[in-house]
Amino acid sequence: MDIFKISGNIRYFVLKMANKKLNLGCGLDYKKGWVNVDVIDVKADMKFDLNNFPYPFKKDTFDEILLRMILEHLEEPIEVLKEVIRISKNNAKLIIIVPHANSYANLTDIQHKTNFTEDSFDIYLLNEYGLNSLFLGKKEFIFHHQWKKYMPFKSYLKIFLNGLYDDLCFEFRVRK
Repeated sequence: MDIFKISGNIRYFVLKMANKKLNLGCGLDYKKGWVNVDVIDVKADMKFDLNNFPYPFKKDTFDEILLRMILEHLEEPIEVLKEVIRISKNNAKLIIIVPHANSYANLTDIQHKTNFTEDSFDIYLLNEYGLNSLFLGKKEFIFHHQWKKYMPFKSYLKIFLNGLYDDLCFEFRVRK
């Protein structure tokens, strides 16, 4: 049976894959085998504004969701994360990559609406925001210049040195 003749829509085919993965705000990072979404004119499987809710997906659809360098551009990141939880399956992996609040990239981009630090997704804050379904599994600094990785006393020097940290990666599990 040819799925394309039945649906006439490639999105239907992509959403019927066994391991469903979603790349929200894909930009130029189009991932083969994923549902790639963006609002700008780039190669994407779907185009819609991530600031408008609800997203056009059914509840409990995705096994893995990636938000790479997009959450800081959105009006209501907490509401975005609540929507991501809605469309995630139980035990889905959620990967969020954002620039550190004191990174050069963050400080110079006037389109950033929210700043993030290594403590932005602390368990107490997640509970305060109503994001109790998110469980942080991994938190990692991403250094664009390797020498920064080996600098001693980073946790103290970050107070004085803007740009010490570049990006942050948070990996969550969604538990419903």
